[in-house]
Amino acid sequence: MTRFTVRALAADGETRILIREAKDAEGLALALLAENLTPLRITEQDGSLGDFLSRPVTLTRRMALRDVALFCEQIGAMLASGLTVEQALRVVSRQAGKRPSARLARSLLPRIQAGALLSDALGAEPGMPHYLPPMVRATEIGGELAAGLEAAGRHLQRQAGTRAEIGNSLTYPAIVLATVVLALLVVLTVVIPGFEPIFAGEEHRLPGMTRFVLWLSDMVVNHALAALLWGLGLVVAALVLYQHSPAFGNRLATVARRLPPVRLMEKLNVSRMLGVLGMLFQSGVEASEAMLLTAQAAGSRHLRAALERASRQLREGSSIGAALESIGSIPDETCALIEVGEHTGALGPATLRAAQLLERDASEQLDRTLALVNPLAIAFLGVVVGLVVGGVMMGILSINQLALRS
Repeated sequence: MTRFTVRALAADGETRILIREAKDAEGLALALLAENLTPLRITEQDGSLGDFLSRPVTLTRRMALRDVALFCEQIGAMLASGLTVEQALRVVSRQAGKRPSARLARSLLPRIQAGALLSDALGAEPGMPHYLPPMVRATEIGGELAAGLEAAGRHLQRQAGTRAEIGNSLTYPAIVLATVVLALLVVLTVVIPGFEPIFAGEEHRLPGMTRFVLWLSDMVVNHALAALLWGLGLVVAALVLYQHSPAFGNRLATVARRLPPVRLMEKLNVSRMLGVLGMLFQSGVEASEAMLLTAQAAGSRHLRAALERASRQLREGSSIGAALESIGSIPDETCALIEVGEHTGALGPATLRAAQLLERDASEQLDRTLALVNPLAIAFLGVVVGLVVGGVMMGILSINQLALRS
């Protein structure tokens, strides 16, 4: 499947920008016409920097996770009461005001009327969480769409709560960091240059800390633009290498996974992935096919490739426990719990239970990490202020001592 960027004209005259996957542009154009959308431009995404820069700029805001969660719970409750997907979307679309769930329902309704599954319609909607369509597809396969949508809504609510907790915890450190940067710029561009005449001709006799502060001030005042351009150039070069060099991307990912925040985010991704996998197992999907579907919900390229390899191992006769152990990102105790479920015939419930335990463990680690952020921010402020003030004072004292000796 190839991913395309589509500019299409809707029946109401509104121009929409969509991201779709299809085998080819011709088949995608026919699918758009079946949804009462007139394609104006279809561009293949090849992942290059030029492709990224050539994509149209839109002001469409990503739908908030809480709104997506509310939408899933609403549709799930209506399906449980006996309505069809089309009827449920019609009810939600008639909600008063400009509620995000109503706008989403109105956007999905033409695709459902054209015969698309809800998972496919959600996958074609820009701004949706990438792991939501596979979760919904798992429940469609098992014939438990209503319960699956409600479970997906609860999952999204937990994700939204985690994001809100992270945002609230990082507000104070962000303010401290912004204050430090602003104060440091004022000191380096205004205060330190005023002291430079005092040290003129005696730089070689100054302490190392004072010479570092003077060098930093000179960099900010005289070479800030060049340093900024060099930094941007390095970032762009790293992005290009990451996109076009698998070896560089794998090496960079290996280094990044050694950092505690990255390991924590990877654990959260693994717990979400296991939740999708457990729903597929519980719905009766064949193991290798379940792995491939779960790969679409993976939050990283490394995890997606590992799941695809695990799917091939299952087709070659490997056990589920061994295939999961080969991924490397899943803890041993989690693999052991799933393996017990495989041997006892309760693979789906065991995988879902393992996902819940892993998510709980990751949430506890996240709480402990966030509790350290504020003290670290204050310590950083003290170190920066101490470095600048100490460097200036040590320079003045050293000059005074040299004057007294002479």
